[in-house]
Amino acid sequence: MKNTNGMRILAAILAALTLGACSRATPAEPVENPAEVPAETTAEPAETDDPAIAGNPDPTAPETEVNVGAPVSHKLEIVKPADYHAVYERLTSYGGSSGYNRRYAVGAMDGDIAVEEAAVEAPMATMDMAVNTVAMPEAEKSAGGWGSDDYSETNAQVKGIDEGDIVKTDGKYLYVLKNRQEIVILTAAGADSEVVSRFDVADGDDLSYAWGWLDEETTKSDDYELYRNSYAEEIYVLGDTLAVITERSEYSSGTVDGIWKYEDRNYTSVDFYDLSDRANPRFVTSEGQDGNYLTSRMKDGRLYLLTRKYVYRWNDYKEEDYGSYIPMLYDADGMRVMPVECIFWPETTEDSDYTVISRFTMDGRTMEESASILGAGDTVYMSHDYLYLADTRYFEEARGERTESVYTVTDYVYGNRTEILKLAYADAIAVEATGTVDGDLLNQFSMDEYDGYLRVVTTEWNNAYTIYEDKDYGFTNYQYTDSTQTNGLYVFDSGMNLVGALDELAEDERVYSVRFDGTVGYFVTFRQVDPLFTVDLADPANPTIMSTLKIPGFSNYLHPWGDGLLFGLGQNADEETGRTDGMKLSMFDVSDPFAVFERDKTSPDVTYSEGMYNHKAILAAPQKNLIGFPTEHGYLLYTYTTEEGFRLMNEVTIENDGDNWWWWDTDSRGLYVGEDIYILTSQFAVVLDMNTGDLLTRVAY
Repeated sequence: MKNTNGMRILAAILAALTLGACSRATPAEPVENPAEVPAETTAEPAETDDPAIAGNPDPTAPETEVNVGAPVSHKLEIVKPADYHAVYERLTSYGGSSGYNRRYAVGAMDGDIAVEEAAVEAPMATMDMAVNTVAMPEAEKSAGGWGSDDYSETNAQVKGIDEGDIVKTDGKYLYVLKNRQEIVILTAAGADSEVVSRFDVADGDDLSYAWGWLDEETTKSDDYELYRNSYAEEIYVLGDTLAVITERSEYSSGTVDGIWKYEDRNYTSVDFYDLSDRANPRFVTSEGQDGNYLTSRMKDGRLYLLTRKYVYRWNDYKEEDYGSYIPMLYDADGMRVMPVECIFWPETTEDSDYTVISRFTMDGRTMEESASILGAGDTVYMSHDYLYLADTRYFEEARGERTESVYTVTDYVYGNRTEILKLAYADAIAVEATGTVDGDLLNQFSMDEYDGYLRVVTTEWNNAYTIYEDKDYGFTNYQYTDSTQTNGLYVFDSGMNLVGALDELAEDERVYSVRFDGTVGYFVTFRQVDPLFTVDLADPANPTIMSTLKIPGFSNYLHPWGDGLLFGLGQNADEETGRTDGMKLSMFDVSDPFAVFERDKTSPDVTYSEGMYNHKAILAAPQKNLIGFPTEHGYLLYTYTTEEGFRLMNEVTIENDGDNWWWWDTDSRGLYVGEDIYILTSQFAVVLDMNTGDLLTRVAY
């Protein structure tokens, strides 16, 4: 008998090795009879015996019913196609996503998968980048007498892993992405701050009657339109390199050769600029990949870009048209097909969309690695060693069959289940392990890795029904049970085996925020009041609830503050009805995890902040006692000390000038450099004294 497991493990090792040069590899030539070449399937070692799962809810939380179950985490086989035909077969086997009659006009490709030159306009190659500069005194240029090594960074989940945002600083300059189309560079010079340069990085919307990628011999009717847009999403700065992540789209519709068609192309690029002369930034190159922007990270000088590429059904689909169902990679020379050895998927997936991942070097300003995964999800967490992709999908399962009287009885459960892929990313981008967990995730903070263990918090919908079938008389009856909603915390080991769990928590509530801090986990659920759970995770196999604090309202965001404190940003709510009533800032005392309490709170006269849903919009600097966030009226800046509690330092009001939509104004950011605080809006920068909150200057741009 063949050693199947050994062969599969060997295949997995070989698959990981082949991904080492995916971005620059030449795609393999299609075989003469691709149907005869089966897709490879790699499987992980079987699960260990039943995990030790235990829980010990603290008796000080009598109102919280805690049931510790033994949920099963299913393993997923990873499929690696042998050729593009296997990908085509996989997609067409379940039909793909519904959509318009559409195709990518990249042309039929020959054996070496060459892309027609006339079919593709190189991204950014013809972009007119006008750089407007503001002269700086020669003395300032040479002396450089401003800035500081003490400055705030983007509020990221993991220390040492940067996340893209619309504002960055290197301690000497401020970089602002204005209205998703323009970069403004200012000196971080306190009261003497000024604009150094500004330049366009995206075109916005462009509706024209150009013919786009169609060849000149094609007959177009008068109703044919081409719509193009490009918008910058986020930026990174490292040394003298600026990376702008830009999403680009081309849509066309109208009659071509007598047939009405709808065509589109969506891709995301990393556009690199040389900042060695801040007064005269220089565009260098652009490289990217198919799909809409999902998220990104930067670690150790390497930028990781994740996008979502959708593949739809259409009537004139052709297998030879690889660009219609295989992700494309882009550079200054045009586009190329993702090598087949860089494509894989979980065997359970029925998704027709890809998660595309690429790694870029900031110093070399180039793509060095890529991979594509069918499905894989849109919740992303990156630790210092691994990249986790979570995909929530619907499931329905039979839980045994029995006989009652004349009936054959079958119980079914259904709901949401999250599949998690654990990927190595430093060298080859490859799946290391997989696991599943019942329920769905709130956001990236729902996952956290510590000492090799992944901790996950989910909200679960518990639904069930029973089928009673009388096979003699052909009678079938359905009985549905009441649906419930609960929450759980799960711990996986390095092989994604479930080793610890707390489930069925906070019935009929859902998770609103999660934060892990070493061996302690915090999460907030809400219906009418805010239970803040504090969980001991020192023993991964025995997660234990230490306390449950119930107060009106809830926190959308939690931030460890140090010295036994935990900051929460969220909303007030009526204790009887649960109706929200404006924003709320809370400081929780967690010095005794068995007796957590709300030490201080304040309620600003605002109802919304982007910071409730985007952690990067929050300035949280415990070392400076600073808290800042944008609101619907402008920007609020607080200080916090245990002696004074929360104190409003300054409020920056933003007036709508008629040229900006209101939600642009809520994209303001706050940061500090040295002893100065900078509030950067879509219209101007405000510089404040950190000690007094007094206005030092206001710079319009």
